[in-house]
Amino acid sequence: MNIYSFNGKTPEIAEGVFIAPTACIIGDVTIEEGSSIWFGAVLRGDVGPIRIGKHTSIQDNCVIHMTVAGTYIGDHNTIGHGAILHDCSIGHHNVVGMNAVILDGAVIEDECVIAAGCVVAGGSRFPSRRLIAGMPGQMKKELSGSSLWWVQESSKEYTKLVKQYDASHKFTKLEE
Repeated sequence: MNIYSFNGKTPEIAEGVFIAPTACIIGDVTIEEGSSIWFGAVLRGDVGPIRIGKHTSIQDNCVIHMTVAGTYIGDHNTIGHGAILHDCSIGHHNVVGMNAVILDGAVIEDECVIAAGCVVAGGSRFPSRRLIAGMPGQMKKELSGSSLWWVQESSKEYTKLVKQYDASHKFTKLEE
């Protein structure tokens, strides 16, 4: 695995965290139990902290970085493929769509969906249970009832997938 100390800070990774062999975790990074860091994801805590809560999925090719303030991602979140999170705060039970970008100082509360390709401007704040879409990201509607199902269940699906990967106990690289 690609886990590196930087400037005296070593990543802290709880028991039961899945880290794909091509993920890269550097410096002041804390990942809590049951979370997953997928292929090609980069968590670079070189100038400030990155905190990942419990049962959060950081999917393939995500980039998480920050300035001095740090990037904070709560529990039970799904951060979609290719998303970029920079110096922001994400609450609990959110879904961040593929290739979404959340910039410096943005705050996403709980049970929100950030649509695929959305760009959340720095300093934006969105309250709980909102669908945010567009460039720049704007609230499109309040989420309620059945529209909250995926937001509340998404992280459980990735926990199941991790168990399938863990059951194989190792990765086998195919040689040509």
